[in-house]
Amino acid sequence: MHFMLLSAQTDEHFHLQGEVKVEEPGSCCPVCRKLFPGEPEAECKRYVEVRNITKGGCRLDNVEVSFCRGRCLSWTDVIMEEPHLRSECECCSYKLDLVKPVRFLSLQCDSGESEQVFLPVITSCECTSCHGGDLSRR
Repeated sequence: MHFMLLSAQTDEHFHLQGEVKVEEPGSCCPVCRKLFPGEPEAECKRYVEVRNITKGGCRLDNVEVSFCRGRCLSWTDVIMEEPHLRSECECCSYKLDLVKPVRFLSLQCDSGESEQVFLPVITSCECTSCHGGDLSRR
């Protein structure tokens, strides 16, 4: 099946991110299709897990920890203007609680003392721009 991309002047507000309007041969109207149908969906989610926290000889059991995990899309394309390459690189990133960005925990140590540590409080996760670029310069 062949698709013809419509001109850039078409209204792109009526399809999902990562989709383009295409006109299928023999069809009356344009439809939305993924630009690259085999490409996986971006998926970045917040998870919560109960963990045992340790630091040196200190420990606190059964602590709820939130973290982000998933995959985000990236690409590099050739363009006609300088620098002739355009990249988009996204990473699965976090947002901290605005009111209380960290929780303070008191770990119990083997010596009988306690040690204060902090745990970031992640409220949501999303794909956001990350640093990419020319790997040959690294």
